[in-house]
Formats: sequence, C-alpha cells, structure tokens
Amino acid sequence: MSFYFVYLRLDWLWSLNLFALILLNFLEKPLWCRKDALQACDQRDLYFLGQLPYFSKTESLIYEGLTLVILVMDIFCPLSYEGLNIFWRSTTNKLKILLLFILACDILVFAFSSQPFRLAPYIRVVFLIMTIRYAELRMCAITLAGLIGTYLNVLALSLLFLLFASWLAYVTFEDTPQGKTIFSSYGVTLYQMFVLFTTSNNPDVWVPAYKISRWYSLFFIVYVLLGVYFLTNLILAVIYDSFKEQFAKQLVQVDSIRKNILQKAFDLIDTNNRGYLDREQCISLLNELNKYRSLPKTSREDFELIFAELDRSGDFKVTSEEFADLCNTIAIKFQKEPPPSYLEKFPFYHSPLCGRLKSFVRSRVFEFIIIFVLLVNLVAVIIETTLDIENSSSQETWQEVEFFLGWIYVAEMALKIFSLGFGAYWMEGQNKFDFVLTWTIFIGETLTFAFPSKLPFLSNGEWIRYLLLGRVLRLTRILLQVQRFRAFVATFFTLMSSLMPYLGIVFCVLCMYCSLGLQIFGGIVYAGNPTLEETDLFNNDYLLFNFNDYPSGMVTLFNLLVMGNWQVWMESYWQLTGNSWSLIYFVSFYLISILLLLNLIVAFVLEAFFAEMELEKGEEVDIQNPTSGGIKKRRSMRVRSKGTMVDILLHHMLSNELDGSQNS
Repeated sequence: MSFYFVYLRLDWLWSLNLFALILLNFLEKPLWCRKDALQACDQRDLYFLGQLPYFSKTESLIYEGLTLVILVMDIFCPLSYEGLNIFWRSTTNKLKILLLFILACDILVFAFSSQPFRLAPYIRVVFLIMTIRYAELRMCAITLAGLIGTYLNVLALSLLFLLFASWLAYVTFEDTPQGKTIFSSYGVTLYQMFVLFTTSNNPDVWVPAYKISRWYSLFFIVYVLLGVYFLTNLILAVIYDSFKEQFAKQLVQVDSIRKNILQKAFDLIDTNNRGYLDREQCISLLNELNKYRSLPKTSREDFELIFAELDRSGDFKVTSEEFADLCNTIAIKFQKEPPPSYLEKFPFYHSPLCGRLKSFVRSRVFEFIIIFVLLVNLVAVIIETTLDIENSSSQETWQEVEFFLGWIYVAEMALKIFSLGFGAYWMEGQNKFDFVLTWTIFIGETLTFAFPSKLPFLSNGEWIRYLLLGRVLRLTRILLQVQRFRAFVATFFTLMSSLMPYLGIVFCVLCMYCSLGLQIFGGIVYAGNPTLEETDLFNNDYLLFNFNDYPSGMVTLFNLLVMGNWQVWMESYWQLTGNSWSLIYFVSFYLISILLLLNLIVAFVLEAFFAEMELEKGEEVDIQNPTSGGIKKRRSMRVRSKGTMVDILLHHMLSNELDGSQNS
C-alpha cells in the first residue's frame, strides 16, 4: 500500500510530464527542415516561422528520452500495488503499453534516420486523453466515439443532398456564364456548392448568374435555406440527441461504479453488520482519507459537519443509502466563522460612535455612495482615455482626479476592514479583488505623481495605459451590484468548468491536425515561391498563417475553426500542392471540428445555461423556505466544489436520459 501513496505523491510529476509531451510538439524542429535543408528553419523570415526556439535533434532526443522514462514509470507503477492480474485486466493499460512500445520504436527510428513522417506527435496527444488524471476528457472522447455511427448516417444524408443540389446546379447553369466560369465541371460544381453550404463564398459564387437574371437568386437562396438553416440544424439535433444518450450511458456507468465501490467500503467498515456507521467510524474514515493526495483535504473541525451532512435523518447513524453520497459530501467546503476583529479588545471599538460608524458602513446608503463614486470614476476614465488617444495635455488634470478617487477607494477599504474585521472582509471574493486592485493602482499612481521623471518606467506613457486598464477593471464592481448579472457570472464559471473536457477535445483535434498539416504542407510557403504569388494567401497577406511550424499551424487551424475565410487556405494549398487530395484535409477538419464538435458545444452551452438557471431558482426557493434552522445554518456555511456543481448540472441536464438508461 505504501507504493500507492508514493505514486499519488508523485502525481505532480506525472501531470508535468504530460504537459512536457504536448510542449515538445511546439519546440521540436519540423521534419521538413531536416528533409529540405539543415539551416532552413534558421531562416525565419524566409519561411514565415514563429518566434519560439527549436530543439536540435540531440536536444529533442534527450527531451523525449526523459519524458519516455517518466511515462514508463507512470504506466508501470500501478503494477506494484495492483498486481499483474488486475493491471492486465484493464483494456486501457493494454492500449497504453502498445502505444508506449510504438512511441519507443518511433524515437529509435528518429534517432538513426530522418523520416518524413513520425507517429510520436499523435501518440503524445492520445496519452493526454487516456490518462486517469483527465477522466472527463477520456469520458468525453468515449462519448464522441459512441455517436460516430449516428454522425455518419446524417453525413450520408447531407452528402445525398449536396450531390443532388450540385447536379441540379450543374445542369441548370450549363450553358450560362455561371456554368462557363464557376460551374465548369461537375467536380468543380460539387466543390463550390460544398463551400456555399458553409456560406463562406456567398454570394460571390452566384454573382454571374445573378447578373443574367435576378430570378436565378431563388435557386441559391433556397439551397442556402435548406442546407444551412434546415439540414445543418437537423444534423445538430440528431447528433446532440445521440450525444446526450451516449453521455447518459457514461454517467450511469460512472455512478454505478462509484455506488459499488462505496457499498464495498461501507461493508468493510461495518464490521458488526449493524447496517449503519456511527460517528466514530465515519470520523476514522475521514481521517484515513486525508492521507490520499487525490482527495480534497478535510480539517478535523469539519469532520462533524461532514458527518451531519451524511446523517440526513438526524439519528446519528449513517446508513448505506446516506453513505452513497460520501464523494459529494467530502468535496463540500465549509465556510468558517470569521475571526473577531483585532480591535475588539479596545474599549473605543464598542463605543456608540463606533457603533454608528459600523452600522453606516454596512448600510445601503454607504453602498450607494460607493456606486456614485464608481459612476464618477467611469466618466473620468472615458474622458481620460479619450485624451490619452488624442495625446492631449489635459490628461494630467484627469489623472489627478483619478488619484483623488483612488484615495476614496482606500478609505472605503479601510472603513470596511474597521467595521467587519479583516477576517470577515477577506472572506468575500469581491473584497479580495478590490483590495488587490485598489492597492496596485494606488501605489502606481502615488509613485507616478511622487517620482514622475526619476524612474524611467513610471515616466513611460505605457504605464499610464496600464493604470487605465486597472481602473476599467475596477468599474466591473458596478455590474456586480446587479444581482442578475452576478448570477450570470456565477453561471458562466460553472459552464466553463463543465465545458473544459469538450474544449480539451477540440484542442486535441487541433494538435492532431496540426501535426498532420506540418507533415503534409510544411515548407511549401516561403518567400520567392512563384506558385505562392498566384494564391489568395499571397493576395490577402495571409502568409504568416501557415503550416511551417507547430505554433503557426495551431493559429492557422484556429482561423479555420472560426470559419474565417477558410476556403482561402483550402484553395491556396490545393494550388501549392497541385493535388486535389489536399482538400480532404480541410474538408475533414470542417466535418469533425466545426460541424460536429463546435455545434455540440453550442448546443451543450444553451442547454447547460437553462439547466443552471433552473438550479439557481431552485436553490433560491430552498433558501427562502428552509426546512429547519439547523439545516439552514449548515447550508449557509457550505460551498460546493466546482466538480460537485458540474456533476449536479450534468445530472440535471440529462435527467430524462438517465431515467431511460436506468430503466432499460
């Protein structure tokens, strides 16, 4: 068992190694450099390369060797406490060993020869997905793999629509200028209609037909309406429904595994077969759980609160049904009572005058005064920003106004700390934000006015702009005064936590396509290439967005992801390679990253937002109508972790699908 704890304590090393594997993709020298010329990547301006340094071949091999050794330790360490039978029973472990063997062979081949293709960049990304530390990422990948069949079915329907519409367009405009210039063959027509399906070449593609007759526009309008606003949304609806079904199956499986593990743990602890656990047994369990680095640490003073949360019946006994909620309960963070103010020991702090001052600071009147100051600050920032852009000398006057307002914020902070005590003041996240921002701006303004010319950095005009940015951040306090906006902000952070696995999948797809793009298109964009000057990349000044190195490739793929003139890259690389097979790279990227992943993310955000708002309303009702004083007190003291909030959100979103999966 000691090996298990050692493995957990080294979790930072395993995570850092995974980060190092992905980082290597950005730092290793592209393969085309070794193939074309050893000094090619040193001519950064010639090949429009990024600014990150590159490893030499020796440095890359040393780096890869170290990460490989750590990866071997990470994969085989569980053998020490699981045993060979349990370890080899896992399909994930078998796949990891296979990939590890392929990765080692790839490194050996790379060490002794220069090949135009490597598997290592792809395997590194797969290891990131498969690791246990990113279970949500792996679960998301499995869910997406489960809906491939459904996605292929709707893609086949879309392909039939595209083939028919392209044939109809080719026949309709065969003897017109549209057919002679744009739809010159069925293959070209199919390509142009596919791009029109993404609306990237609308209305350029049908301008010749529109010049002949305005009625021809009806054909393209109907095509866009059917393709973009009906078929695309139909694809999204079918895919998202299948996605929720697959995701619900994953959640049911995870919940079932968790329930079985907790039931076995309950049976092991309940040595007397009483059917419940008492207070001493639960506290002993919590004390043991604190030894596990992967679990949230719990202070001893919170043990009683966790036991009270588990003991929903209030009979000082935790049944197996109540024990099943252990994972969510230990993730709760209980807010401690703020320590008394240091000023409590002084008699003047309890005087009537101080009492009235503390009441005033806690009142709405004081809050309205600060809001008024913030509004004045808003006007001052707008005027000062305008004067800064115009390089007007009047800006100095408004800097003095800002300096005076900074003193008001310092006074506000001092009054709040005096009235509430620093402990209570620091418990509020907004107060922490105000504290850091107020002192940063105040110190910067004071130094600027006290030493305007003695310190070179402070005399630089850029420093004033940094202060302006800080003052604009301060104005977010106005928005936080609106309860609805604060709810939106809280919902936003919850949604971001639930979205991270899907954004992680998008990142992994970008990494895969970037590695492939470097190996296919690397080195063909360079200054002086006569073919390049005939492309839209050259005409639109897009030469920096290329696949000559990994950072540039990732930026280029991001532009493709947001559909920013994506056909420019597709057509330009078609011209540069002279091979129409290059279109498969860009079309497949569109089908996977945009039509599938981004649409799923948009649909997920919409449903998650409404589900989160429903949960917020439900919590407001619970707070307004508490069942008992003790429960109300405990609820007011607890804060759920992000993982728990995401888990609650997902179960609420997929409640119908979960019920269907459990019934089936």
